[in-house]
Amino acid sequence: MGYDIVPAELVVKAMQDSGYKNAAYAIAELIDNSIQANATLVELLCLEKEEHVSQRTRSRLLKLAVLDNGSGMTEMELRRALQFGNGGHLTDRKGIGRFGMGLPNSSMSQGGRVDVWTWQESPSGAIYSYLDLDEISTGAMKEVPEPRPKAIPGEWMKVGKGIASSGTLVVWSRPDRCTWRTATAIVRNSEELVGRIYRRFIQDGQVVIRLASFNAVDLKAPIIDRSALPNDPM
Repeated sequence: MGYDIVPAELVVKAMQDSGYKNAAYAIAELIDNSIQANATLVELLCLEKEEHVSQRTRSRLLKLAVLDNGSGMTEMELRRALQFGNGGHLTDRKGIGRFGMGLPNSSMSQGGRVDVWTWQESPSGAIYSYLDLDEISTGAMKEVPEPRPKAIPGEWMKVGKGIASSGTLVVWSRPDRCTWRTATAIVRNSEELVGRIYRRFIQDGQVVIRLASFNAVDLKAPIIDRSALPNDPM
């Protein structure tokens, strides 16, 4: 019998029960990180697939990614970014993602796995790490895996417009807890919130936030592909 200070099952529950109102607020945490990394282009990219249920076909969210052309991270910064409660903006009072929980907490609240690629000189030199709730709950994952070189998956290279010399790609690989079940619904329901939170950045031309959804079998023809517009509630 083990006597961990915080049992793994409680860690998993804490990560899942994060208090985010919906998936749009969790996505905003990732966009916030991108803007704080001086990104001028941030892309919300959603893939969906068709599945057959009870003699009918329906679309379901397959993966979700936030891609940016920001400054990227070093190996140490990547591990810290994935460490619960130890993000890189603990003393930064400018953004919403300043509590040290933005990346792991928002991601785990919406699904069981998050994969992260980041690079500072060329996308061909991207490093990679991840978190997986199944591995945490069984005790197989005791710490954030040491980052290693790994190529950016081809699907994101195809749908992303902002694969620049530096940047970060955050992928929710099992978004099985997302509020909305299709890629199109994610984009449509996130658009208003994103436009409101980042309206000044968008108005001032500091950042373009692209919102796009795709069928996973046809990545050349997006279902939705537009930029968020500033949304002033006043």
